[in-house]
Amino acid sequence: MKQLRLILIPIVLAYLTIVALYVGFQRSLIFHPTPSSGVTPKFYSLDYQDVYFPSSDGVTLNGWCIQHPRSGKKRPFLLYCHANGDNLSDLANVTRLFYDDGFDMFFFDYRSYGNSQKAPVSEAALDRDALSAYQWVKAKGISDDRIILWGHSLGSSVAAWLATQTHPAGLIFEGAFPSIYDVNRQRNPWLLVLPFMIKDKFQTASYVQQRTCPLLEFHAELDTIIPIQLGQKVFEKAAEPKQWVVVKGINHNDFPSVANQYKPIIQAFVEKCLVGKEL
Repeated sequence: MKQLRLILIPIVLAYLTIVALYVGFQRSLIFHPTPSSGVTPKFYSLDYQDVYFPSSDGVTLNGWCIQHPRSGKKRPFLLYCHANGDNLSDLANVTRLFYDDGFDMFFFDYRSYGNSQKAPVSEAALDRDALSAYQWVKAKGISDDRIILWGHSLGSSVAAWLATQTHPAGLIFEGAFPSIYDVNRQRNPWLLVLPFMIKDKFQTASYVQQRTCPLLEFHAELDTIIPIQLGQKVFEKAAEPKQWVVVKGINHNDFPSVANQYKPIIQAFVEKCLVGKEL
């Protein structure tokens, strides 16, 4: 028995150390702020407004506003919430895709990302930043019934939360997950981290039950970052109206490469969201 204890005690201590390290450094595992590379929509022949605006706690954020020339049309206005490892310069090519699909848009960086001011990151901080971006769009005279929220990966949870605080016309996800706890259980089933230990919960499955706007959820068939089963859990929890689309043959970050194939689905969804308004 003594020999067994001599073996088990170091193993248990090592395991508890791993759990403690995860709990202590979890934010560095979730958030990956990166600096701007300098790539802008200009590289893709798009004019844009480079915007600096305050978050609700005074942190200065950077964003890009891109609009079509005025023609009397009321276009859908996309507010994009990016993933945990992206920044605006990584998404310059995506602005071209949305522009060609007929969207006006506002892309923004959370605090510490890209050219936004460096400040501590957390779920609450990203939520504040997203709400401030929404309010910036509204201040430009864009009405709620034109705004489509789009979230990718971690940004899906930010967009889902934002949809519970505002009244957008529609909500679109790429690679959503139910919560950080669920992601951790999927990736590390051996790691005993309980929900109360998680600081930034990102409870997307809860948020989608509270929203009132239509939901369109895309998920990559071969997603190795957020397995498709996690996206399905979000969809199952979501209130109606909702639509589920599996994107065949791609991984988590590959949607832009096949976006044109899904253009009719996106446009049909947007038309339903903006029913009664000229597109």
